[in-house]
Amino acid sequence: MNTSTLILEPPGLLPPPAAGKAWIGIDNGKTGGIACITSAGEVLCDPVLFQDLGKEKLLDIDGNLALLRRMIAAAGSPTQQVMVVFEQAQITPKFGYKNCYTNGRHNEFWRVVLTMARIPFKWVNPRQWQKPVFAGIRGDDTKEMADLVRRQQFPTLDLSGYTQIQTGGINDAVCIALFARQTLP
Repeated sequence: MNTSTLILEPPGLLPPPAAGKAWIGIDNGKTGGIACITSAGEVLCDPVLFQDLGKEKLLDIDGNLALLRRMIAAAGSPTQQVMVVFEQAQITPKFGYKNCYTNGRHNEFWRVVLTMARIPFKWVNPRQWQKPVFAGIRGDDTKEMADLVRRQQFPTLDLSGYTQIQTGGINDAVCIALFARQTLP
């Protein structure tokens, strides 16, 4: 790990779990991840699913919806007691028009899928969730910071079966779920 990412103070304790609630974080995009924190404090996570159409890859509607429903069922929470928060990609001109278009398409994917499935959701700007979750951590590599938070909050969560890109998406998703648990009812 890069030594530029250091903990200045111990991370804050999670609030006591709310009975029957579950929080799901989604790192937006085809390299993203989905993570669910159950009311018992367990973490369920997977990379997002996509369809490879040759020239492009699209998020898989049926696969991702089934993944969300499986996590909700495993959490033992009724859908009304689940809060899904997905990362709203920022429009960043330096990324270029193609990436901005793709980011917008992924935002709409999650908005439509969650609306049609009647799963409560909110979206959050990356800076909104990073500020409270990364409080007390020095550094500027958000992928390293997310990995550090995930390893500290959930030391037994084993991501060894995933690629580095998948792990990065899952780490962000875990942090977004932590943000939802810390800040949303």
